[in-house]
Amino acid sequence: MSSNILVIGKTAYKLNFKILSDFSTFNELKTHQAAEAKREYDGMASNIVYGLTVLGSSPTLTSIVGKDFEWNLKPYFEQLGVELKLFQDSDRETACNFHLMDETDHSILIEQNNCYNYFAEQSLIVKIPPKLLDRFNVIFVGTGKVEADVKFLNYIYETNKAIPVVYSPDGNIREVSQWRFSQILEKVSIFVCNEIELQLLEEKAKATRSDFLQKYPRLKYIVSMEDRSKIIIYAKNLKIKVTDGPVTDEISNIGWQDAFRAGLIFGVSKKKPIDEAAKLAASLASYYVESQGPHSYSPSVEQVQLRAFEVRTVKKETKN
Repeated sequence: MSSNILVIGKTAYKLNFKILSDFSTFNELKTHQAAEAKREYDGMASNIVYGLTVLGSSPTLTSIVGKDFEWNLKPYFEQLGVELKLFQDSDRETACNFHLMDETDHSILIEQNNCYNYFAEQSLIVKIPPKLLDRFNVIFVGTGKVEADVKFLNYIYETNKAIPVVYSPDGNIREVSQWRFSQILEKVSIFVCNEIELQLLEEKAKATRSDFLQKYPRLKYIVSMEDRSKIIIYAKNLKIKVTDGPVTDEISNIGWQDAFRAGLIFGVSKKKPIDEAAKLAASLASYYVESQGPHSYSPSVEQVQLRAFEVRTVKKETKN
């Protein structure tokens, strides 16, 4: 199976390692020893692309990577069958996220964007000209950079208004002004976020999610993810609750949202009704929590489809 899906967003490395001491001692000027570091692949776009390949898709990835791209990232994505339309910075490193844990299991997360700080300066038409853009069935945008989100969404909208666009904030929701938020919502078809992000946007806009759906004709659905058992899809005059997919052994319950996004995007690309796409997404997310991380789950397409039959949706009409 393959589908014409474009994913625009962050590609990064993640370094996990344990400090052989307590963080409380870090105010002392001394060297702290660490256990062996484990390198993983990270970034919302990278995680979504991986989930899409699990479903049998061969997506196209657009991001910005650094001078270290050739020796690790490139062969990895090529092995997955991902088509790469990347900007490359020959002077800087690829974005890297550091996850440090001490002996008492307290964590520190450090984000080093490196070349990714300059993503908004790139011109999408260079890598995705109009003729190439027209071939996609669905496009995902979620750069985590407000200026990049608006710039790339404007180009997509002005080039081809018929392509469904799925949008997610990537940790940058507090940076989104009411004006920028309006510029984004008027150009997207599906807005996917967690419930905290959605509530914050409602506060900023002094409006409700129902108001958003009424105000922006292009916006068909808002998907709120609170936890796997509380996923709600909002449409005009309709609310759909999506149950969680069953799991046999829960290992990694943090970070399943990108797998859910991948399943939802895949379903949209296959022109499935939104509730059917959400069932597929919930199924894929359930396989994620049985794994050791965002690039380690690998069920067959048939397994994901079968588990999707165990996911339930409940529809309820609403009044505006």
